[in-house]
Amino acid sequence: MTDLVTISYRSEALLSDPLDDLMAIVEESKPKNAARAITGVLLFDGTFFMQTLEGPPKNTKDMYRNIVRDSRHRKVKPFGIEGIDERDFPDWHMELISPEETTQIVPDMRNLEFSYRRLREIQAMSLVVARRQQKRTLH
Repeated sequence: MTDLVTISYRSEALLSDPLDDLMAIVEESKPKNAARAITGVLLFDGTFFMQTLEGPPKNTKDMYRNIVRDSRHRKVKPFGIEGIDERDFPDWHMELISPEETTQIVPDMRNLEFSYRRLREIQAMSLVVARRQQKRTLH
């Protein structure tokens, strides 16, 4: 049995004030995720969320169930739930990718056809973008 699981999904955002709501999501999520040993990345293109969560199976699945019930989005579509040997986003309890960069990473978000290969491509590009964002904020 693996000690880690990853869950990815896409959903349609229902945000009354997108900028404030996004900042609230990130600020709420970081300490909760840290306490549960959950890491991951959140992409938002202005209409859709796409998120990957990683962590201990029970904690990650419980977090996903809470996300599904969150009123700030609808039409939650899981893309992948699988056991993993190591995390892709080990240092990020919640890293947000901006709408501009999300649109570059996933231009087909609205009609995204799921495949594990495509999901891995999106995750790899998200990792590069998030690292670049972090470097900009450090300088």
